[in-house]
Amino acid sequence: MKYDVITIGDAFEDVFVEPDLKVRSEKTFAGGRGICFEFGEKIPLESVQYEVGGSACNIAVGLSRLGYKTSFVTAIGEDSPAEKILNRLVDEGVNTDNIIQKDSIKTGFSVVFSIEGDRTIFSYHALKDYSVVKIKKSLSARWLVMTSLGENIEDIENRIIKEVAENNAKFAWNPGSIQIRKGASHYRHLLKCNSILFLNREEAMKFLDFPVKPQIEEVVRKLATFGSKIIVVTNGKEGALAYDGKEFFYAKADEHIKRIDATGAGDAFSSGFMASIMNHDPKVPFSGEEIQEALKWGIKNSNSVIKYVGAQKGLLSSVE
Repeated sequence: MKYDVITIGDAFEDVFVEPDLKVRSEKTFAGGRGICFEFGEKIPLESVQYEVGGSACNIAVGLSRLGYKTSFVTAIGEDSPAEKILNRLVDEGVNTDNIIQKDSIKTGFSVVFSIEGDRTIFSYHALKDYSVVKIKKSLSARWLVMTSLGENIEDIENRIIKEVAENNAKFAWNPGSIQIRKGASHYRHLLKCNSILFLNREEAMKFLDFPVKPQIEEVVRKLATFGSKIIVVTNGKEGALAYDGKEFFYAKADEHIKRIDATGAGDAFSSGFMASIMNHDPKVPFSGEEIQEALKWGIKNSNSVIKYVGAQKGLLSSVE
């Protein structure tokens, strides 16, 4: 069956808790800020909310809301979190026929500490061997989107390369932590056929293993030599940039938006950016105007998501 988009990656049940803790500014934290509490302390929670997440799941829902025929490829268990994920996808119009369910698998689970508009995530990745995640031979799409995955994904990588080479599919990629650690050089085969590479600022520098912190434009230019057609780098409250191998494009975040929860902001940006790009003729190279418009769509979608708790509540159904 032909889809507009197939997303490949993880799905989680996300539990959002708001603990009564204070943020401390200290140089001992890499980012300059952190949270501390004593062992044995009983910490009251201001609120608890149950949501569905996972990058590939979020992007599938985001693109479905924006009118695209979407399917999701993953592997989950036959447990309570899996039921919540499947119900959400069905409600959002995302095809679930390509989700593998096994009793031997536990579905991924996250606890998200939301404090002062930012968050710390405790994630349980139950699936260790991703060779069980299969893309059916009968499955095809205009776009393939791969997000965070674990080890043993060679079959998925080969299928993506084949779809791009033989069926002119487009490939968008948001590498996960394991892929980031292995580095861009390890994934030359994927980057050569990559249409859009999504990273945040810190991921971009780690993906290249820069010994110092250079200007982000320098990092992006170096990444572009591996073959990606468009590289998109998000930078939280600073907004985002894109590079097409020749020119940089920038979009600022709306500083007046009240940020409730940043979870899923990057996925919302990716689905908004892609929805805009997918409106245009795939046989024609992306123009500067199209890339700038896509940045605008990504920022709008991300700005909407951060006004709610959870990665999917604020996803837009129209970005115009």
